[in-house]
Amino acid sequence: ISYNACHVEPSKAGFKQGDKITIEGLLYAALVGSANDAAIALAEAVAGSEKRFVQLMNEKAASIGASDTRFINSNGLPGPGQHTTVLDLSKIMNYGMRYPKLREIIATPKAHIVTEKGKTISLRNTDKLLWLDERVIGGKTGYTRSAKHCFVCVAENEKKTIIVTLLGSPSR
Repeated sequence: ISYNACHVEPSKAGFKQGDKITIEGLLYAALVGSANDAAIALAEAVAGSEKRFVQLMNEKAASIGASDTRFINSNGLPGPGQHTTVLDLSKIMNYGMRYPKLREIIATPKAHIVTEKGKTISLRNTDKLLWLDERVIGGKTGYTRSAKHCFVCVAENEKKTIIVTLLGSPSR
């Protein structure tokens, strides 16, 4: 974990500079725990820097048809020029559901991840629908003062898969 990753705010798993953790552990921290430190650590692990990873994110978004999206960071925190739409977030979620590991992670209500030195971090998913309806595969919540409450979720039954995306909600 780099200095940059462990000093991001506001939501984080609590990694310390120099901690070592698996990519899978970072994915759980980012997707279950909404940990911004994990998002930056993942970006740095994959692309060498968050800046380069953001370029890859924007390229991938465009390649899957999310043409009204522009990322400026790996964690979704607001900033100049960053924008997306409900349709694009739905496309991104639909693409992500092709990966069994991502499906598994967003479906996880609670998780514990462990650093190489044995530090355990407990995570609790903020997607309350996981506890209410077995058709819910999972989703990702988010909140910032400027964006308000945001949510993208996948549910399915034997006949259909539904993706719901909400942006700018005044309440959870």
